[in-house]
Amino acid sequence: MKVKPPAFSQEARDLHDQSLVVDLHIDPILQHLFFDYDLNQRHDVVWRPRRNRTAYRLLHLFGRLMKWHRPFFNHIDVPRMQEAGYSGAVFGIHSWPWHSEKGWGRIKRQLTYLRDLVTTNEDLISARKPADLTAAFTSRKLACFAGVEGLHCLGGRKAHQILLDRITHLRNEYGVSYLTLTHFSKNEAATPAMGWRSNERDGLSGFGEEVVELMNGLGMLVDVAHLNNVGVLDVCRSSQAPVIATHTGVNGVRPHPRNLSDEALKCIADSGGLVGIMFAPNFLCQKGTAGSTEAVFRHIDYVVNNYGEDHVAIGSDFDGWIPRIPEDMRDAADLPRLTQAMLDHGYQGKRIQKILGGNFLRVWREVEGVSVL
Repeated sequence: MKVKPPAFSQEARDLHDQSLVVDLHIDPILQHLFFDYDLNQRHDVVWRPRRNRTAYRLLHLFGRLMKWHRPFFNHIDVPRMQEAGYSGAVFGIHSWPWHSEKGWGRIKRQLTYLRDLVTTNEDLISARKPADLTAAFTSRKLACFAGVEGLHCLGGRKAHQILLDRITHLRNEYGVSYLTLTHFSKNEAATPAMGWRSNERDGLSGFGEEVVELMNGLGMLVDVAHLNNVGVLDVCRSSQAPVIATHTGVNGVRPHPRNLSDEALKCIADSGGLVGIMFAPNFLCQKGTAGSTEAVFRHIDYVVNNYGEDHVAIGSDFDGWIPRIPEDMRDAADLPRLTQAMLDHGYQGKRIQKILGGNFLRVWREVEGVSVL
């Protein structure tokens, strides 16, 4: 069935277009890795890849059989980000959830692709510091920055100093803005909430504390998305800069291992940090319940009401192989639906602008202020 374009009021569209709009986590480079996405092209539901066609078709068939709305990918690319009024976004960089030198090479290739993308498209700006984001907004361009998802991406099991040196290399050579301490596997620094060797016992290791200290010094954002609860608390105690969770939900609305507890939310807010609410209804709604942008709003509203409007943002996880996206969205171009939802619930313009991007800019500036390099 063809999905009708969502309705936004002119008020919502105008407010959205006047706002700094930043998405803390998107994954189209993952699709470039698997399916040779060219991010300068629009990838709608009729798009087909040049490679891995069979896998692509099987995934689409599975999604249709499960009756999921826009499953897995084809959510976002540069044309649709421009249509949606994005000012900036963090492009997730990934490798398989285990240590390997091939993985280290894989993430460097993805980072090189992102750098080349920015270099060859005059509408894009490489964002290495907060001033780059404000410059993009002023010039109506799109700020692109990278976030590496998981310490395992640093390569094979190496001496700790080598891993620390590679974090410095990511920051200095590629301008990586954040590192998620773990993804779907336990590593030397931290333990995930879901995935291989996940548990709720093991907190941040001594080496993990070294990683956090180094990232603070480099001006990198420390991302606790995917960490177990005890790990989040340890990171907040260790970090000298605000802590972020780039793409998550909250347990107070929908209990789920990937979502943050109230204790974790309080610690992140107390650090001066923020949480980016993802657009994946399986994390936002009770099992078997269809989810719309209303579900995204409920998680945002929970953070606002309990921890303040300064500590929440958006981190859609578009193209991140999430089973479905909000049912009233076709893709990222429909992001103003969320602005409309916030207006419908009585949020004023200033609060909405904080959530869409202002909060992230404030946090990034504070992180930069702690850095020593």
